[in-house]
Amino acid sequence: MRNRVFNSTFENMLRILLLIDTVNEPANVDRLVALDFICIYGKKCKVLDRNLHGDNEFGFSEFTTKREKITEAIKLSVRNCFVDVANTDQGFVYSINDRGKEVVKGLQSPYARAYVVGAKIVSRRFANYVDDGILQYISDRATESKEA
Repeated sequence: MRNRVFNSTFENMLRILLLIDTVNEPANVDRLVALDFICIYGKKCKVLDRNLHGDNEFGFSEFTTKREKITEAIKLSVRNCFVDVANTDQGFVYSINDRGKEVVKGLQSPYARAYVVGAKIVSRRFANYVDDGILQYISDRATESKEA
């Protein structure tokens, strides 16, 4: 088995902790997956001025595997007691707790700062969207990029 640093469960967990802390309200997996994708590919999604993971023609294809990876990242954050879980009408929702906030405080890299700036913009932009609406927004941007 190879050691993978990029796009590992641990890296995804750290990003999700940053996102949940920034959104500052409980969110389900679908919402976290969609918002994280837009934070990473903000330019492709026409929300931010750059793509945090760089420009490439395959960005939208990453979305198909993102839910599984983010689900694993959330499980890791729950096992490590960084995130609390509540069962609601919208399914399980996740919120950051004090232990998770301590982890977030320690994330001071340029990447983490850029992600948080993007996450603030993205979370405000989609605050009034239902989860399906955000997913549809991503789907529409993917369709536009194929046509271009």
